[in-house]
Amino acid sequence: MKKIATTLVAALCMGGSALAAAPEPLQSSYADIGSQWEFKLGWESFKGMELDEADDLEGWTAGAELVFPFMDRFQLRLSYPFKTDAEAVVKDDQPMQQGESIDVEGYGGVFDFLTLTFEHQLVFAEDRGYNLSYYVGGGRVPDRLDTTKRDIKMANEMDPFNHTGMVFMGGVKFDRVHAFGQLIANLGLRYYTDSDDLHPGADDSFPALDAKVGAVFAPWGRVHPAVELTYLGDFSDLNQFSLVPQLLLPYGDMTFKAGAEIGLGGNGNELGAVLQASFRF
Repeated sequence: MKKIATTLVAALCMGGSALAAAPEPLQSSYADIGSQWEFKLGWESFKGMELDEADDLEGWTAGAELVFPFMDRFQLRLSYPFKTDAEAVVKDDQPMQQGESIDVEGYGGVFDFLTLTFEHQLVFAEDRGYNLSYYVGGGRVPDRLDTTKRDIKMANEMDPFNHTGMVFMGGVKFDRVHAFGQLIANLGLRYYTDSDDLHPGADDSFPALDAKVGAVFAPWGRVHPAVELTYLGDFSDLNQFSLVPQLLLPYGDMTFKAGAEIGLGGNGNELGAVLQASFRF
């Protein structure tokens, strides 16, 4: 306990430099901009998700992210969900195959697109005791999700999901060291436009609040326990609430992360696993 207390006091004194060296949780990211490039490779499973034309989506998505800081207070973040493999059940309001199980597979994500984000840190812990930054970005569907759902207009063709659309996003990030560990919060807004087969309410263009809050606690030996609460939705037809308990293991310039995503209601992921490895260089 004495060692942990000493570490926390040192972190409070060092402010942003301590945060830069600490492991980030799985879903949210620090406002503090570090000095090293970072590459992340992740995998997450899901079940029970609802889309426009299908329900009970169950499967997994793999993705990668590259973060490159510059000029001490700026950074770019390139995110790429490169593979999804799942199955779902056609909704009862569809003209064909109601209640049938279909395959959903492709080189893209579900609600996550290929995006490029610009981040700018405005406040530093060395000056104010906390870090604060903002971000703006956007992107588009990298590739369609092929399905075994038949296209009503062309009976011999399959109806792809999520094959069009763009997303624009912006928000703020905050982090601060406390006695228990580190508090982190991200609050943003996404706007999806010209999307297809995505929104449960059948809207092609729609806004979605993207909110995450979490804490990374003092380590148990080498492992940091952490927890996050996330929400993506419009408080109407799209509501994805999740609790994500997790363990973070830093090892030199690498960090290995594992967690469980537990749905708290709505129509998002009911239960899934999240794995990630990050490498700084």
